[in-house]
Amino acid sequence: MLPKQTLSAMIAIIGVLFCSWAGAEDRHFLMNAQTMPTGEAARWSLMTNPQKYGYFQPVEISLPSAGHVSFYQGSPQSPVLTQAPSQAGMMVGHTYRVRISGMPEYPGVELYPTIELLDRLHPPEGEAENFPIPIELTREEIQIVLQERMVTKVVYLEQPEFAVPFEQGAQIHVEDLPVKTNLIQAADERGRPMAIVRIGGRIPDPMSPNDEFYSRSPIKISPAR
Repeated sequence: MLPKQTLSAMIAIIGVLFCSWAGAEDRHFLMNAQTMPTGEAARWSLMTNPQKYGYFQPVEISLPSAGHVSFYQGSPQSPVLTQAPSQAGMMVGHTYRVRISGMPEYPGVELYPTIELLDRLHPPEGEAENFPIPIELTREEIQIVLQERMVTKVVYLEQPEFAVPFEQGAQIHVEDLPVKTNLIQAADERGRPMAIVRIGGRIPDPMSPNDEFYSRSPIKISPAR
């Protein structure tokens, strides 16, 4: 779990999008999580700061209660099945597909969110595993996806002057913004964008097991904690 002293510094901006929604291009901010192809923002971020190349940033995925998180490594064969909350090292500048299943509140439901890693944290030497970026899937988000809509959110590290002025406890503060808001720009105004999470949309094609649906990005699976 994320140490308490850093939990209050990780904020998620969440925007809810209909799958068919298409907004006008924002001319004042180049990157837009809602209109850019998945993976492009992460590639641009790496190009602007190539020193981040090759760094595996720990990411922790949590669900409303229990469930499974499966990590793919290029194909549907032999996914790595883990219990939530689950942690893995994801390379900055890459995009990952995971499978969410086994949730007691949603029997038989499988979700396939993507995680696009834009940046890294800078923990004390040797403490990276204790400072993951938190990715939290909530009941509200899952209900939205089950209505055949799409959730896009940007996780960012907030600036101290914009810190939420109260103890957040074990929950990550989530801000719900209008659908046409450029989430990357909004996150950049509040701090440093770390990751884009998209839930909903595509599901795997069983007739095309080798398509790009499954992430080929390098990953390091953390042992159970």
